Amino acid sequence: MVGTTRGAPPEGLAAAPLTGAAARTTGRLPRWPVILVALGLAAQLAPVLLLRHVLTQDGPAHVYGAWVLLHHGDDDAVGAALRSAFTVDLTPVPNMFTTLIMVGLLAVLGPDAAEKAVVAGFVLLLVAGLAYALRGVDRRAGWLCVVALPLAGGQLVAFGFYNFCWGVALALFAVGVALRRRTGWTLAPALVAALLLVLTWSAHLLPWLVAVLVMGGLAAGRWLAAVRAGAPPRRAAVGHLLVPLAAVIPGVGLSIGYLVHGGGEHGAAGGWDAGRLGDLLTLYRPLVVGSWWELLPSVAVAAVLAALAVVAVRGRRSRPERGDLPAAISRADRRVLGVATLLSVAVYLVTPSRLGSEYGFLSDRLAWFPPLLLVLFCATRPPSRRAWQRVAAGVLVLAAIAGALVRLPTQLADQRTAAELLSVASVLPPGATFAVLRYTGHRAVLAPLDGEPNPLRHLSSRLAVEVGGVDVGNYEAVFPYFQVRFPPGSVREVIDPGLHGLDAVPPWVHLSAAGARLPYVVVVGHPRAGDSVRSAERTAGVLADLRAHYAQIATSRPSGDVSVWRLRTATGG
Repeated sequence: MVGTTRGAPPEGLAAAPLTGAAARTTGRLPRWPVILVALGLAAQLAPVLLLRHVLTQDGPAHVYGAWVLLHHGDDDAVGAALRSAFTVDLTPVPNMFTTLIMVGLLAVLGPDAAEKAVVAGFVLLLVAGLAYALRGVDRRAGWLCVVALPLAGGQLVAFGFYNFCWGVALALFAVGVALRRRTGWTLAPALVAALLLVLTWSAHLLPWLVAVLVMGGLAAGRWLAAVRAGAPPRRAAVGHLLVPLAAVIPGVGLSIGYLVHGGGEHGAAGGWDAGRLGDLLTLYRPLVVGSWWELLPSVAVAAVLAALAVVAVRGRRSRPERGDLPAAISRADRRVLGVATLLSVAVYLVTPSRLGSEYGFLSDRLAWFPPLLLVLFCATRPPSRRAWQRVAAGVLVLAAIAGALVRLPTQLADQRTAAELLSVASVLPPGATFAVLRYTGHRAVLAPLDGEPNPLRHLSSRLAVEVGGVDVGNYEAVFPYFQVRFPPGSVREVIDPGLHGLDAVPPWVHLSAAGARLPYVVVVGHPRAGDSVRSAERTAGVLADLRAHYAQIATSRPSGDVSVWRLRTATGG
């Protein structure tokens, strides 16, 4: 381990180990940030914990995937139906962490409580992970963790990208471990970092890659600083390079196995938005979910981050004296975090939006890292005046609360719509196989945006959990990086050979091609569909097929928006 020499670190970099009165003074978070964080968390968690359902676009499919894993081997009609409809593959992939967590939760909790635990856990972990990383830069900078609060209710959370969100939170903890190793790595923190990186990898590959690159930059920068300060190169290499390299190896091995197994077949790259720079400067991406009214809070967050960046860049500098190793390493960390921020911006601006259909929303995911890395850089020289700290933190928390309030009317309306669809679960027998046809999209209640997340899009999977049946439209089972998949010749493949028609509005499928394998169809939103949807040729074709082979057996209350149809030749579920 590399030794240290006496000397004061530059202003804003006080993360080296402290003892005695100094530790008690700088190591304890003041009370005002705790109050602000609690208020912000309450605003983000209240809809999750108090409303009946957690409604995100992909969330119902994630719950259903975990439920299928839990009941796939059951020795009853439900288990038999699941085994006939799905295959299971538990090969390690970087998209399985929350699925496995939810399997355990579903064993002891209901589906709503299990999903609430996953979402609330991510929100808490994101704030805690950022606080941990920030205090690794400077013990006085923990208050900046309020930056995580707007992200905790942002676009990708509404899309239900649970694995990615958990991956980001876990990556922050891994980076936080690395930030604390200024004097060199030892075995215990290396093992902790290795475990955190493996968990991050199991959640999502992108946060793992960012964490590895940041940790690698910190390791290289510290080694170079130690050598320049006069430390023996070999000894510095062991403490700063070799040990953290060993912590990364398990994740690298898993990545190689994933690529060999077929994870590298992504398809063609595509999609690039010329307005991406504006989205980043205003934080439209990643913060805005579905309403133009959310743009004001997102701009407020962007303005605060810009002000913090100016303070961090123009703050008082002090050159470390020759031989002052702690100061030299702290200065190297600052440079690495600054370069990492700039690189994350550049990658966000030039990377295509998708790498084939399997890896969509790539630019939206990348949009998370510039603000997170920027706030870590800002922690190297945070505002010294307590009044400025309180103003900045207060604006960030108010922005998070404002965004949550703007989204609340839409969430309440979606709860009513979801309840009506799920109410038809009593009509479908356990083990039933069904498809859901949707004839309406989704719009926010307040100043809606186009292309917003649709929290009702995959609600068919949540209905399947209530029924204990087979959702032919489960989107996860189409892709190779989920644990539950449709086998060749599945009902989904028969009625929707391109695997995109059932998800469309209006849908385009051949229901009768499945014969007795699809005994039930649920139609959603046709009474309130727009004229263009009702008059579409594909609507007429699908409904003619439906009426020719199925009979309507139930209609939902109170609006009649949902109808249930049973195959005429079917005698049961």
